[in-house]
Amino acid sequence: MKRIYTIFMLGAAVMLSSSCEDETKKPVIDFANDVTFNVEENSIDIEVPTLDFVIPDAPFTARAYLEGEITLNVKKNADGTHTGFALSNKNWRSYPWSLSKPHGPASLDDSKVKSAVDSCIFSVASGTYPNQLKNFTVVRVEGEETYFTIDKPRVVEHILVANTTYNYLLCNYGSHYSSYLDKDTQIYQEYNDNGELAYVRNPSIPNPSEDMYGYFYLPDYYNFRGDGSEYIRLSGLRTLAKQNDGIENDPQYVKLIAIGYNGGKEVGTSEYYLAALTGSAPAPYDKWNLVQAFWAPWDLSSLGLVDKVVFKMESTDVDASGKMLTPPYFCMDGIRLK
Repeated sequence: MKRIYTIFMLGAAVMLSSSCEDETKKPVIDFANDVTFNVEENSIDIEVPTLDFVIPDAPFTARAYLEGEITLNVKKNADGTHTGFALSNKNWRSYPWSLSKPHGPASLDDSKVKSAVDSCIFSVASGTYPNQLKNFTVVRVEGEETYFTIDKPRVVEHILVANTTYNYLLCNYGSHYSSYLDKDTQIYQEYNDNGELAYVRNPSIPNPSEDMYGYFYLPDYYNFRGDGSEYIRLSGLRTLAKQNDGIENDPQYVKLIAIGYNGGKEVGTSEYYLAALTGSAPAPYDKWNLVQAFWAPWDLSSLGLVDKVVFKMESTDVDASGKMLTPPYFCMDGIRLK
């Protein structure tokens, strides 16, 4: 951000012997003390190429606009994922064409499948292109390792959060998307009951031409589910619960949990729903029926003074042991310190 001054001209007089001009300047506009993630704003020292992402090699520091700084934890994992905070400015809004019929090749090597999946994991589902906030963080939640620390105890007024494109598509549509939904499995199929291709328009793609229609696919490349099964959209999971077990309005949600610490002591928690079907969240959010597709503020001021914030993620999509199957990602930006 840049400092902006507003100047009011109060008057001017021109005299034979001299001239003078009276003006007053308002104080510097009181910009919020936000942590963003752009080199040009002197917040971070890591360059992120346009429409790309970077997983830093080690924890990194980001400076607030006025005062203060945070250190964000990150580590690279052997399977190609990361834990903690990566940096990105990608806005991929749809299923990858390369993985979809009839647009993609008959087969892709593993590196290209990974690239296509990563294009969605490291993109924010914000509806804008390019991302208006420039760089942001892509957060992968794992154990106690997803946290940032603050230079001294401060109030975190809010942070901005959003779904990744990967999670948005999987929660809203599932691993596959077409015009035909199998009612028994709640999975979209390539062919309908008449054996006809069930091609459909790629979500969020404005081109209306039927030449762009297809059968769209987004695999569980990093094996978060652990058994090769398909992701089913949240509303499909609710339908299956009713069909198979007679459960009415089965809760379906994805939520974030922030835990604040000060001097090593836990001082508070806060929750935020990235997706929730009606009746899944406590009042006053019980009427929500959405998978978030935009940036929104998450008020963390209730944590009080903190010098560390740890993030966790919870979902109703779990296996028999209670292990969360939802990919453990979200996007974060605009950390406002007080």
